[in-house]
Amino acid sequence: MRLAINTSETFSDTSLSKTVSSFRLAIFLGILLVASGCVHLALFAIQGTTWKGPLSLRKPALFGISGGLTIWSIAWLMTQLLPKKSDRFLASSLAIGLFIEVTLITVQTWRGVASHFNRATSIDAAIEFAMLGLILIVSCGIVYLSFRTFRLRNIDPAMVIAIRGGMWLLTLSCGLGILTSILGEISISAGRSYELWGGAGVLKFPHGVALHAIQMLPAIAWMARSLGVSGAVRIMQSALASQVLFLVYAIWQTIQGRDRFDWDTVGGSILGVAILFGLFPAVSILQGLIQYSGRKPN
Repeated sequence: MRLAINTSETFSDTSLSKTVSSFRLAIFLGILLVASGCVHLALFAIQGTTWKGPLSLRKPALFGISGGLTIWSIAWLMTQLLPKKSDRFLASSLAIGLFIEVTLITVQTWRGVASHFNRATSIDAAIEFAMLGLILIVSCGIVYLSFRTFRLRNIDPAMVIAIRGGMWLLTLSCGLGILTSILGEISISAGRSYELWGGAGVLKFPHGVALHAIQMLPAIAWMARSLGVSGAVRIMQSALASQVLFLVYAIWQTIQGRDRFDWDTVGGSILGVAILFGLFPAVSILQGLIQYSGRKPN
């Protein structure tokens, strides 16, 4: 497939302003979620409470920031797709779904009860089922957008790799999140912790690893283009390979019942190769920064 280059439409001021003007509701809800997450981080720092556990401030903090970033990424992504009349409605619907889900998680934290795997009362059960329904709706929207990335505007090939790779990794993350819920229920029914698998495997680890590739990969492509780094396509191929291998590593650790950093020979080898693939874009961007600073006038 021939890919035309039009860098003015790629992660530029023009595309960002277009995102703000076209998807105001999504941007606003994203701001609210990120602000909420930052407030809860500040409260955690002030109170000095535990970071772990179902009642920790970790949940509203991380879900707020993560949900807000995801909403912004979806809004920006839709300016890179071939437009459809329903795009604004779709972006607003996904943003509202994520906003309500994170709000429910935050409400449960402030109520002093777990937000996930909690059906102790009728209110708790209703909230959990509402969150599951919202997750399924948002996941279906993300799958739909991932298929649409096969028909993008005329953008540079490196950003094409970043967008497609990031969205399909986000799709995998959604699927893994749903699978995590199913396996958590199985663990609870067997009298085990819903957070662990096979002893020490962290069920949410693979889900988290793939979740934010849609931010990381386009950011790398944008930096490579902005700094004039040569071989941007190879850089993005390497960055995507690194992301995929990190996901494979996370899945391996989990199904083996091992903690994130308790790797065996296979897990350590996968992690090592993932790091090697990640070094190429990191070093390339660093070299680009050094060369750029050298070109700047004194």
